[in-house]
Amino acid sequence: NKTIAYWPLKEHLSHSCLDSLYQIPATVTNPTWEINKHTKWVKEKTLALPIYTQICHAPSKGNIYFANSSFVLVYSTIDNTLDTIYPAHGAPYTEINNQLIYQPYYDELWSYDFDPLKQMSIFNFNDNTWTKNDREIKNPEYSQHNTFISPNDSCLYIFGGYGNYQYKNLILKKGRTQDDWIPVSYIEEIPPRYLSGSDYKNRDTILVFGGCGNPQGKQELGVINYYDLYAIDINTFKTKKLWTIPNDTKNFVVGNHIVTDETNNKLYALCFPNDCSNSYILLKSFDLTDGNNCTNYADTIPFSFNDVNSFCTLYYDSLQSRLYAVTNYNYNNKSNINIYSLAYPPLKIEDTLQTVAGHKARVTKIGFFIGIGICIIAGMGCMYLCYRKKKRRRKESHIPHNPPVVTNTDRSSKTTTQDENYKPQPDIHKKSSILFLDGFQVWDKNGADITKSFTPILKQLLILIILYSVNNKKGISNVTLRELLWFDKTDESAQNNRRVNIRKLKLLLEKLDGVELVKESTYWALKFTHAYCDYIDVCNWIDKVKNKEPITAENINDLPLNLLSGQLLPYVQTDWLDSFKSDYTNSVLDMAINLSKQEYIKGNNELLIQIANSMFAHDKTDEYALILKCHTLYKQGRTSLAKTTFDTFCNEYKAMLNTNYTKTFNEVINCQL
Repeated sequence: NKTIAYWPLKEHLSHSCLDSLYQIPATVTNPTWEINKHTKWVKEKTLALPIYTQICHAPSKGNIYFANSSFVLVYSTIDNTLDTIYPAHGAPYTEINNQLIYQPYYDELWSYDFDPLKQMSIFNFNDNTWTKNDREIKNPEYSQHNTFISPNDSCLYIFGGYGNYQYKNLILKKGRTQDDWIPVSYIEEIPPRYLSGSDYKNRDTILVFGGCGNPQGKQELGVINYYDLYAIDINTFKTKKLWTIPNDTKNFVVGNHIVTDETNNKLYALCFPNDCSNSYILLKSFDLTDGNNCTNYADTIPFSFNDVNSFCTLYYDSLQSRLYAVTNYNYNNKSNINIYSLAYPPLKIEDTLQTVAGHKARVTKIGFFIGIGICIIAGMGCMYLCYRKKKRRRKESHIPHNPPVVTNTDRSSKTTTQDENYKPQPDIHKKSSILFLDGFQVWDKNGADITKSFTPILKQLLILIILYSVNNKKGISNVTLRELLWFDKTDESAQNNRRVNIRKLKLLLEKLDGVELVKESTYWALKFTHAYCDYIDVCNWIDKVKNKEPITAENINDLPLNLLSGQLLPYVQTDWLDSFKSDYTNSVLDMAINLSKQEYIKGNNELLIQIANSMFAHDKTDEYALILKCHTLYKQGRTSLAKTTFDTFCNEYKAMLNTNYTKTFNEVINCQL
């Protein structure tokens, strides 16, 4: 009648779990921990459906619907199955933008269009029919807008969006059988935007989070990302700005739907960078009251972002207690859809790990005695090896030394092999080097690769210090380090983590010659004297070219043209790095354009082609690179190769932008740069 041990089997070690009373370990073979399902997205389905398939969620039924002109596909979150309904009549509107919503008060699917005098196309589950049959494809007027069905009047409301070079902030209303949209006036206008997320906070309040646009709503005035949260009272349509997060270290927009959890005071959103096409999605949470405690969850989801041709959204399914992320990319005449699930509530990996206070003490004792044993064995082994070595030397001292004879044939074959296959790297890439382009690498002063000595946190720490040192010439402050690396820890814990990792980083950097980690005021910076960093090398030349320093025969060999094609840290994925990557790409492209116009380079066709190739490495649809390369090849008489370059560009342009390139080959080769 007494509990002597209790294993909840929740938080755990890798292959064991400690009981909650005395930390007695229960070991497990080949475990599958249920709690780990809260930390990793699971891809449930991959679908290739007809282009411009529309998507919506019916939370009360546990269904996600995919509708197009041919059928309605029903994905059941309850049993992870797909069912197909073939309508007896009609179709949803064929929209490039996602314009489908589930109407819970009528149990219907509503497909809507923004053309005047067009009613809803309504799907009735009783007779499997749509009320309309308009299959014309139209450009979206309010792309990436937000929607909700009001419980007060059962009408559909939309907010924001983008169309005709305008960012929108209207709230529009449409009834079930109503023809036109009715503008709804509201107090304290929200700045025009699209790519924001929305959700009900409660029955009377809609939340709108994030997005991008500008206060004037005009595309020609540029675009800024918003990190604010607005509440809209759907009874009075009074709005209130609840909070905003400073945008100095962030670069993301939001999936179409967010999930609010009032009980735990959290807002969950799918966030992704909007300045690159090969993007990724990260689930984040923010405090509902003030936007603080931004937390990243789970792993990232790959996402091809191409504005109106891309769509992602987040659903909470209370029946399964799961989050569902749905992505759609309209490409190659298909809607390429992926469905991911994550157990709710989401957790960080560290939330699943067990504290091991008592267990650590036992493990430390065992480790101590094991360590002593290993040292004794190692010592005996060394003594034996030394004895063998001395014995071998005594034997070798009595053997006459005859050097091996190398014939002319041997010399000839060895030289040929070396010339044909061996391509030596510059010494600067092998000794005391920190490389960022096309991958993170660190080489010590002896030419040994010590990259693996950098833990993920040490790698991020080194990257941050170098990036900030180059970009603001001062370095990175303790405050910014805390915000980026230890935002989820207390002040004391963050300070301890910083001290420990700075010390570890200093020890690693001592293995390199000519680089020093220094602190000036509250800023950490790296000072390079003899050590080499390819990123810094390129950035220095970017500044020189920007300041119109001429390229001549004397300094052309110092210009790192071979590095311009390199991507900045392509395998390091973290949200604070994306703005640095984007800025670096833009700077390299600008530098390449300026280089191509320099007098010395204009007369060198091979250099011009190399510059064009480096531009294509960063942007496959860069028109200047196309004109530069085709023009140069044609001038050399290599017309066939120029035409191949043009055709490849057109295919990439169509694939990425979903529109045909407008210039002809003849127009391109005759363009004046």
